[in-house]
Amino acid sequence: MTSWTLENDRWRITVKAQGAELCELLDKRQQRQRLWTPDPAVWNNSATQLFPVVGRLIHNGLHHDGEFWPLPAHGFLRQQCFRLVKQRDDRLTLCCEESPETQAIWPFRWRVTTHWHLTATGLTVRWQVENRDCRAFPFALGWHPGFALPQPGWSVRFDRPASGPFFTDNRTLITPETPARTTGFALTADSFTNGAVYFGDMADCGVSVISPQGDCALRLDSPQTPWLALWSVPGADLLCIEPLTGTTDDPQFDGDVCHKRGMQWLAAGDTYHQQLSVTLAQDGEE
Repeated sequence: MTSWTLENDRWRITVKAQGAELCELLDKRQQRQRLWTPDPAVWNNSATQLFPVVGRLIHNGLHHDGEFWPLPAHGFLRQQCFRLVKQRDDRLTLCCEESPETQAIWPFRWRVTTHWHLTATGLTVRWQVENRDCRAFPFALGWHPGFALPQPGWSVRFDRPASGPFFTDNRTLITPETPARTTGFALTADSFTNGAVYFGDMADCGVSVISPQGDCALRLDSPQTPWLALWSVPGADLLCIEPLTGTTDDPQFDGDVCHKRGMQWLAAGDTYHQQLSVTLAQDGEE
């Protein structure tokens, strides 16, 4: 499978053509892989792209105006082959468009472009979603990176109070009318026994992963995404930190796309922009 590599004095990343999946985030000085290495017994991915839906679809698709779109969980983008648009030493641009296979399950013309920039402290990623169709379409967008991090004794801290935590059950999510507020989440051996944990009101709210010694090992800033999901498999040194525009289904969801939490509409000819940055601890900071 085709892939592309960016490298600077400190970091090396590799992005695969399939799904524009980040598959390497290497600290060259420490010779330490910061990204999760796929393991079929735990999670066989490393950083998947989620589009045009996020999470489980309890009706195995979405309904709208008499149409049924048989979309898979998390959408189809992670299975699509991206092509190279431009590459420099520290920057990479990839794109992907609709195909007969995607139009069979989601009948729209679209283009998703990902821009990768390697920095002195980590990585920035930008997305563009273009509506190439003659009608508006609904979508959600997310990123599902997994980092090689231990859990018990560590915690996740927010820059300001967010709503949550909201615990999933069978990959569905109920959010109360008056949710609790929190500025962090302790990672314990049973934090993810039932699956992912969601937090709301996360736009413009930075997320830091804190070691038992109180040091920040990783920081993620995603200004446009109102939702954050944390996920792992108990016993694995894996932590997925997922900035999302939408969520998995409510167990009472009726299947109508207009009622799916977090879906937004993009007018014909318009482009949606989203970006984030990942900042990693330097030598001696962890």
